[in-house]
Amino acid sequence: SVIAMILGICMAMVQDDYKRIIAYLAVGELGYIGVGIALGTAYSITAGLFQAVNELVVTSFLFIGFGLVLYKTKTSKVSKLGGLAEDMPVAALLTVLAGLTMAGVPPFNVFQSKYMLVQASLQAGIPELAIIMIILSIVTFLAFLKMAYAIFLRPKPDDLEVSSASVPKTTMVVMVVFLIICLVIGLFPSLVTSRLAYMAIAALAL
Repeated sequence: SVIAMILGICMAMVQDDYKRIIAYLAVGELGYIGVGIALGTAYSITAGLFQAVNELVVTSFLFIGFGLVLYKTKTSKVSKLGGLAEDMPVAALLTVLAGLTMAGVPPFNVFQSKYMLVQASLQAGIPELAIIMIILSIVTFLAFLKMAYAIFLRPKPDDLEVSSASVPKTTMVVMVVFLIICLVIGLFPSLVTSRLAYMAIAALAL
């Protein structure tokens, strides 16, 4: 699980295609799920399942955001992009928030599940694992910020063609819904964890 986290983030750092970057970051995040299950306590399994739920939501959120980048530019190469915050400001903001959510920035949902996993590692007497997870979350945060800056904030390349078509309103609504879900679960994690805890206890009882 730790290897998956490290490998996923390292592979993401050397990609130029944002679809691959997101995919590798998602692989890295899956390692957190494995950690929770591998620790084998009711609390850690609950945290792992919570991370799985959050991963599903956030990855979908991110792919929709970057799907809009592809819709506007017809390219997924980070090196060919830039300045899109000017052309799609709201979508850019929502996409950046999705990335920060994946990295575990509070007060969003992934912060809560990663915090629980850190606590579970400490309770299991493995502080080294907790430190590794914290460091990898920081690296994920920095990797996403680098990509977001390149796509949305740096000067637009002269040869970049941006479609004049407006961003579909239904897509924007879906992104806002995902953001609200991430925020609500982040502020009230017990809405999800209380149910997952029963599943974890049942799994240990088998």
